[in-house]
Amino acid sequence: MIKDGEMVFLHHEKSNYMIPFQKNTVFSTHKGNIRFEEGMEFGDRIVSTKDEEFFILKPSLCDWMMKVKRATNIIYGKDAGYIIIELGIQNGSKVIEIGTGSGSLTILLSRIVGKEGRIYSFEREEEHQKRALKNVDKLGIPENVEFTLKDPSETEDGFGLTDMDAVFIDVPEPWKLIEHAHRALKGGGHLGTLSPNIEQIQTTVDKLKEVGFARIQCTEILTRDIRVKKNMTRPYNRMIAHTAYLLFAQKINI
Repeated sequence: MIKDGEMVFLHHEKSNYMIPFQKNTVFSTHKGNIRFEEGMEFGDRIVSTKDEEFFILKPSLCDWMMKVKRATNIIYGKDAGYIIIELGIQNGSKVIEIGTGSGSLTILLSRIVGKEGRIYSFEREEEHQKRALKNVDKLGIPENVEFTLKDPSETEDGFGLTDMDAVFIDVPEPWKLIEHAHRALKGGGHLGTLSPNIEQIQTTVDKLKEVGFARIQCTEILTRDIRVKKNMTRPYNRMIAHTAYLLFAQKINI
């Protein structure tokens, strides 16, 4: 049974909504009004007042990320999933995130590391951090996240952390943080950066080699949805193409 306040994904063939469930209330859409009844469960079908069919589904991790209120670009699901597996992030991981932004990736990370893990998220813009705090409090697991308002590249101690499993950098000049990341990571620990321009990647790779990282690899991920229809199945005309270059490396002890 769905609890009051629990987030649900309301799915229609042409419209989707992610909203908190409240029993005995009415939700209005352009496809008609929908009434949430007591005792409803995920997977239930609802017919609106305009005779349109909706289903109550459990939100995916990608849904949680895309729901955030934002003033900055967010990391898309196509990139986020790859970031998680390349950085080896799992239950219990200790992760540094630089460039909190709107907190989209922070939400995902907080859910992946679980109660035994910890996310240390750094942001230099106060307004961005305030927005991220609200988003993580609403959609993530805030007790797993420690927010810091600071630009580590401008301080000698950097993050002030050691023995980290992974560091992820999403700022315009990631190369300025590579030395701090090296000090913060445990031996063999994973580093990832996200940059929209190839020149940023070139400069960062030079710094990685200088400081002490190996297994350096750069990836770009493109996705294309397929429109499935009898005798007319084909790719959609539009796709999410380039969003960023993803750069990964692992710390070596030198």
